[in-house]
Amino acid sequence: MMTLDRSKAAVALYLQISGQIAEAIESGEYAPGQIIPSEKQFQEKYSVSRMTVRLAIGELVNKGYVECMRGIGTVVTYGKIEENLKRVISFSEEMQLHGVTMQTSYCDIKVVCASEKVASNLNVKINSTVYELIRVRCANNKPIVYSTTYLKISDLPLDANLYSDSLYKFLSDQYNVNIARAGDQLEATLAEGIIAKFLEVAQGFPTFKRTRVAYDQHDNEVEYSICYYPGDKYRYSVNL
Repeated sequence: MMTLDRSKAAVALYLQISGQIAEAIESGEYAPGQIIPSEKQFQEKYSVSRMTVRLAIGELVNKGYVECMRGIGTVVTYGKIEENLKRVISFSEEMQLHGVTMQTSYCDIKVVCASEKVASNLNVKINSTVYELIRVRCANNKPIVYSTTYLKISDLPLDANLYSDSLYKFLSDQYNVNIARAGDQLEATLAEGIIAKFLEVAQGFPTFKRTRVAYDQHDNEVEYSICYYPGDKYRYSVNL
């Protein structure tokens, strides 16, 4: 059992517990992406009520140390790159705002037939031809996102080297296609197969999945993307 000051003049127990867990995270005892002990385990460890532990975890969530992921647990998020959802910009532009150097470790583009799901999101007929762009983007030489992007644009070149930087900038400069708005769906998931391989994480590692449909300046669907981010390196922030 960890020592807590239970005197009348002491700081609230939940704040003491959150402080101790925060120190453990900062020291590396609980690493980014790691699932910390359960509420029950902390309850037994500190000999306190479950409500006290929940308040402590809530304090850590509010301060950005951890994130509660349904079906997975409470994951350490301290030190993550944060993308702030204020307006639609490319991943490269967002990382530049954070002073992060981007690289593309893998890139492939080809023409494919639209599946039912792709067709529905891009508002085209099933089996219509669209472009499929698969990329692995890195931040400071570490994989940060594995993305599969489907594009409804005519006559895109099949030279993968052209897509190593900002996709939105490329589309704007070369095709006068400007992304004006987008709809994102966000969910927690687990890395499997090729996703785990390219993100260089273990099978079943917590990841963050973002699905986006983006529209150009004429309000036409042009992009449908599915992106996976390692849970220890990335976080979204939404301003409402």
